[in-house]
Amino acid sequence: MQEVYIYMDDSGKLSKNEKCACYGGLVFLSKGEKDKFITQYRGIINKIKCKECRQEENKCNNRCPEIKSSKIRDKKMKRWILNYINKYKTFACFIDNNRVNNYIMNDKSSKGRYLDYAQKLLFKKIFIKLISDNIINPNKPVKLIINIDEQTTKSNGYYNLKDSIKEEFIHGIFNYDYGIKHEAILFSKFELIIHYVDSKLNYAVQAADFVAGEARNIYIRYLDDNNLCLDDMCSIFNYIKKLP
Repeated sequence: MQEVYIYMDDSGKLSKNEKCACYGGLVFLSKGEKDKFITQYRGIINKIKCKECRQEENKCNNRCPEIKSSKIRDKKMKRWILNYINKYKTFACFIDNNRVNNYIMNDKSSKGRYLDYAQKLLFKKIFIKLISDNIINPNKPVKLIINIDEQTTKSNGYYNLKDSIKEEFIHGIFNYDYGIKHEAILFSKFELIIHYVDSKLNYAVQAADFVAGEARNIYIRYLDDNNLCLDDMCSIFNYIKKLP
C-alpha cells in the first residue's frame, strides 16, 4: 500500500481583522522518510532552543517553549530551520480574507465549512500533483495519514472533514450550484486517518508551523506591494516553488 503522511498547521485567522489566513505543511511518502525528518529536525531544535528561550538561565525549568517562526529572533537560526525543511516536499494554501463573502465571515458555522472546504481542496491538489508526477499510482491502494495542529472544526454540513475528503477522492463531487462535476482521483482502496495533535509534542507539526508562518508573511508582502507579482512572491524563498 502506498503511504502518504501530511503534517499541517495554520497561520492567521479567517477574519476581517486580518489580511489573510494560510495553511502550510509537509508531505512525506513513507514512514521512514517521516521518521528521519522528525529525528533530524528535533536535533536542530535541541541545538537552538536554549538560545531562543526567554527564561533567565538561573530560573530555567527545562520546559522550553515551542520554537515558532513568528517568535524566533536569530535570522541565521531561522534560515537553518528553513534550509532543512526545504529538502522535503512542502505546501501552502492562501485565503485572501478581503475576497471572502461577508455571510461566511459573519457566521461561525459557515466559516467552519469554508475552512473544511479549503483543507479538502488543498489535500486534493497535493494528491493531483503527486499523481501527475507519477509519485502516486491512483490505481493502487493508498493510505493517507493527516496530522493537524489541534483545532475545533465547526461545520453544519452533512459531511465532516474526513468523510468529505473520502467522498471527493474516491467518488467525486457534483456541484449543483455551478453544474460542475469534480471527478474522482483515486480508484482503489483508500484508507484515511486524521489526527488532531498538540504541536508542542509533535516536531513535524512544529515544522509545518514554520512553513505556514513564512508563507503567510510572503503572501502579505504580495498583498501590500502593488509592484510585486506572484512570480516575485514565489522566488523569495525557493521552497515556495514546490507549493501546489
